[in-house]
Amino acid sequence: MTNVIGALFYQGWYEDRSADETLELAFGHCCETEREGVVREIDALLLALPSSGDVEAFFLSFNVDIDFRRDFDGDVRAWLEAARGLVMGFTP
Repeated sequence: MTNVIGALFYQGWYEDRSADETLELAFGHCCETEREGVVREIDALLLALPSSGDVEAFFLSFNVDIDFRRDFDGDVRAWLEAARGLVMGFTP
């Protein structure tokens, strides 16, 4: 999952883009097989981090400034669950 989160931070979503926009920038060009791999990584993270607080702590471990209310509507775990569908819905 570090690769997925790293890609999000690399795209600069925490500065000037929404998390959803950044997902599309980071993974919208990928083929379906690659996007399925991203979804598997998201699933693994959701299993390993059962609460929104756990997910927040994981994101903060990357030492970046995150506004959870602005970027994730206050619930980063719910956003991560929804991100699975976003990633699979992109058409390269």
